Amino acid sequence: MRRLPISLNFRPRLLVTAGLLALALGACDRTRDAAGAEQEALVYTHSTPQAELFVEFDPLVTGAKSTFAAHFTRLSDYKPVTAATVDVILSGGGAPTERFRVAAPRAPGIFAPTVMPRATGRRTLSIVIAAPGLQSRHDLGEVVVHADAAAALQAGPAPGATEGEIGFLKEQQWTTDFAIEAVQPRELRESVIAPATIRASADGAAEIVATAAGTLRASGRFPALGDRVARGQTLAMLVPRLGTGTDVASLQAEFATARSQATLATADAERMQRLFAQQAVSHRRLQEARSAQRVAQAQLRAAQQRVSQLGGGSGGIALKAPVGGTLALVPVANGAAVEEGDVLFHIVDRRELWLQAHVSEADAARLEQPDGAAFELPGLDAPVEIRAGDNGRLIGVGSMIDPESRSVPVIFALSKPDPRIALNQNVQARVFTGRARTALSVPVGAVIDDSGQRVVYVMRGGESFSRVPVRLGLRDGNRFEVLEGLKAGDRVVSRGAMQVRLAAATPEAMGHGHAH
Repeated sequence: MRRLPISLNFRPRLLVTAGLLALALGACDRTRDAAGAEQEALVYTHSTPQAELFVEFDPLVTGAKSTFAAHFTRLSDYKPVTAATVDVILSGGGAPTERFRVAAPRAPGIFAPTVMPRATGRRTLSIVIAAPGLQSRHDLGEVVVHADAAAALQAGPAPGATEGEIGFLKEQQWTTDFAIEAVQPRELRESVIAPATIRASADGAAEIVATAAGTLRASGRFPALGDRVARGQTLAMLVPRLGTGTDVASLQAEFATARSQATLATADAERMQRLFAQQAVSHRRLQEARSAQRVAQAQLRAAQQRVSQLGGGSGGIALKAPVGGTLALVPVANGAAVEEGDVLFHIVDRRELWLQAHVSEADAARLEQPDGAAFELPGLDAPVEIRAGDNGRLIGVGSMIDPESRSVPVIFALSKPDPRIALNQNVQARVFTGRARTALSVPVGAVIDDSGQRVVYVMRGGESFSRVPVRLGLRDGNRFEVLEGLKAGDRVVSRGAMQVRLAAATPEAMGHGHAH
């Protein structure tokens, strides 16, 4: 199992002073020389895939107690471990293995095992935590167990130790939305930025318009905005205005006339058939009678179909939904007077929406094979991403530059869209070009705009951070490519960067002291 690098710092006892230790742990032995001088604390930060350990303790002296302040953070949610058994293990150096255990924390996330080594010399230090759903071993490398306090003081600080200039305590990290991420190479997709519009699919929307001037009548409950309707469902009745030639009386009269003419034409055709059989009329006369019969029957069917559209007590023309979906627009009400051509209902099938992006001609050549798009909307926690073959598909890429907008249309279909996405909404979209490259990256939330300069905060130790300016490259969803400023293995604040910035700007606002 790959481990993240260990950060080892020696620093003055600013965080493990006697007063603070006495407050949380009770009195413990201090590492002093004969003149009473204090030795600096040892500080380690170490992570495994499951947990992060930040520990402080006095240099180890044979036969002397050193109380560890071991902070354990569960990396699944970056919260303190509240129940566990912690073992401090000293091994190697030609001496028997020594184990020191504590079965419960002194405070949430803070464990205080007391170590009193029996063997002097170079030992290997490990700290193991066992909790429900968590088993994590932290091998911290070699430490020296000194023969006495004078030897520990004489050893001095470790060479090359580094420390961040911003302090942000574990207790503060645990009570905020906070997380750390190790910078590693990732595959990032190239993209271009383009204005875009959310619209209905080509066959997923329909408008019902008035075919004649008249009055709307409900055929039941009058439809309302947001109602689901089925294909072929009658939404309302349009009662044409009298005097237009399409009123109810005229339609009924046309039907009666057509029925009478069809009856007469059928009788005449039958009579001609009998006379032709007796060679009393010519074959041409028989054909003329049959043709007249067919015309009369067609006129009857048309009149019958028009009359069949009448319904309700007052009659009318049924307005039926040509597609199933949701009513996105209902600008009329029951009893409203409408004119020919007025839009009465707008139906949208929201099972699939289209994102139509307009890629500028300067970026059009970069569209190798677009495989997705992403856009942000106010009110949504994360960008909406369309992934071809997953929750969407590519409809098409234009092959001609629009002469007015100087752009190329790129259309993606989004399946099962969030109901909060509104039609005809203008958004800023990222169209993924189909190309990708491997590079270092950080979450978008890790980057702070500090007076026009992009910066991130890097953890140098468990409670110390540095402000690092970065130069960014492409953006893939919620990640930025990092071109300069970071290296693989750097641990950046992925959530809570603004809190660290506040701690740097106003340390007094973030609190003082350490609850060990």
